[in-house]
Amino acid sequence: MLAFATESFTKLESEARLLTTAHWQEVEAPLHKNTNFGLDAKRYACLENLGMLHVSAARTHDGALAGYAAFTLVSCPHRQGMLLAALDGLYLSPRARGGFTALNLLRHAEAELRQRGAGLVQYSSPASRPCDSLYRRLGARHTETIWHKELC
Repeated sequence: MLAFATESFTKLESEARLLTTAHWQEVEAPLHKNTNFGLDAKRYACLENLGMLHVSAARTHDGALAGYAAFTLVSCPHRQGMLLAALDGLYLSPRARGGFTALNLLRHAEAELRQRGAGLVQYSSPASRPCDSLYRRLGARHTETIWHKELC
């Protein structure tokens, strides 16, 4: 059984490096032609200092970090007065997957985001690993499709 808590990125950053690297290698690298991964810890710390970052962490019974759901928070430019929480990263270590772990982690995050004043959550997932059924189970509805094109 995992425990879920809101945690400071600055405090968990060094511990999270193994998971963020695994996340990149497993999910993102194949989509981005294996581009080198580099977690921009300074940028995340800056977002956190501005009140624009939320991290919900999943921990094992012995306190080890087993996963995270990270969101950026911004004022929604086309819905005046609405604070938007956009999923930036969702990852669970292989040993933490299964059952309702991802669902419960995101439910925890939503409750915390609601307390912070967020009125809208934007979920996304890689095309290679769609999370449609998970997001539907949370009560989200499909509203957009996202495409990326590198301009370099």
